Amino acid sequence: MSHTAAATAALSLSRRAALGGLAAASFGAGASASTANRRTRMGVATDSTPSRRGIHTLDFLDLCAQWGMGGVQCPLLPLDAETARQVRGRLEANGLFLVVSVSINDTERFRQTATLAKEAGASVLRVPSGGRRYEDFQTLAQRQDHVAAVRQRLRQAIPIAEERKIAIGLENHKDFTADEQVALYQEYSSPYFGCCVDTGNNMALLEDPMEVMEKLAPWAVAAHLKDATLEAYPDGFLLGDIPLGDGMLDLPRILALLRQTSATLPIVLECIARNPLKIPCFQESYWATFPDAKAVALARMMRLVHANKPKRQLHLRDGISPQELRAIELDNIERSIAYARDILRLTTD
Repeated sequence: MSHTAAATAALSLSRRAALGGLAAASFGAGASASTANRRTRMGVATDSTPSRRGIHTLDFLDLCAQWGMGGVQCPLLPLDAETARQVRGRLEANGLFLVVSVSINDTERFRQTATLAKEAGASVLRVPSGGRRYEDFQTLAQRQDHVAAVRQRLRQAIPIAEERKIAIGLENHKDFTADEQVALYQEYSSPYFGCCVDTGNNMALLEDPMEVMEKLAPWAVAAHLKDATLEAYPDGFLLGDIPLGDGMLDLPRILALLRQTSATLPIVLECIARNPLKIPCFQESYWATFPDAKAVALARMMRLVHANKPKRQLHLRDGISPQELRAIELDNIERSIAYARDILRLTTD
């Protein structure tokens, strides 16, 4: 085994130990609480419910318990000590887990959120590094400036997380390729810094979803479980969210990879009720931030697109009402719970 591989393996073991301790803290307190209505230990992210954007954490926890799910990923709202105290009580009473979403762009707010999230009983801080690189940057220089800023923010954020013993889960958010993201984990080398693995996002960067999972799963501290649809359009392809089991991802295999990292990994449903995203990979502007791009990546992805025509696709009509959107969200959640429980066996046993 090479020095790099040995170091990576050792760090993976220390991260697994840290994650196990955090999971025990977040699940253990509520282990004896009533879970009579629990249908799955999979949680749900607020991004799955855009009609409820800005919902307070306590209200979202109540919805989670009502739906029979195992936990939530959401911002801590409002961000104050009393909310943290009440959230911890709600987690313990219902045996739920909490992943708190927070940005690292404002170090002081990150520090405050990390402190209160820990007090609230959260096990992980989910952090997006940025947005869609093919939309956010027109030149390679802009992209390089962004990467430098992310690295600087991580240098400030990771010691804060280490001091509070709460893990940062940096999501693969259509920003870094899998190899670029693994390089960050290796560079900062902390058991409190890992990946919030999104099972579908990197297809927007023309990466094979299973290859991405094999690279990122060993670094996982949390996961977004999503299914996806692919459909060709003139400028490239459409990438859509769809209820679990209705898309093209090999979710049983993905879950098996995640379970190799931790049997108690916080896993949340992310199924966003929206129109499919346009991935304009036939446009020259798409390639501005990919200096090492190879034609084979495009060829492989378009083969995947044409081999996986969607069984169903979500298209929202213009002017959809909040009530109609909420009905779609609930249908997505219900269908996904059924698949998670009956096929993936993400039950409470």
